[in-house]
Amino acid sequence: MAELARLRLPEADLPLWTGQISRVIGHIEQLRQIPEEAFASPAAAPATPVRGDEPRDGHGAEAFAGNAPKQVHGYGVVPRVVGAGS
Repeated sequence: MAELARLRLPEADLPLWTGQISRVIGHIEQLRQIPEEAFASPAAAPATPVRGDEPRDGHGAEAFAGNAPKQVHGYGVVPRVVGAGS
């Protein structure tokens, strides 16, 4: 089993690992015997509602100015974060 799992174990530890891996495989075999009907089927998730892709008015320059108080040539200016140095 250790060879199949590609485990490199000292010879003295093989009996311990063999027993532990055998128990794990035994538990997996027990789980395989549970019929699929014993598990509840997953509930179907509701579909994501789709809205029409129609152009609409934005909030205007005043709203932009409120969110970007500093502007240059109509673009919002933010503090530099990349390559600012220390």
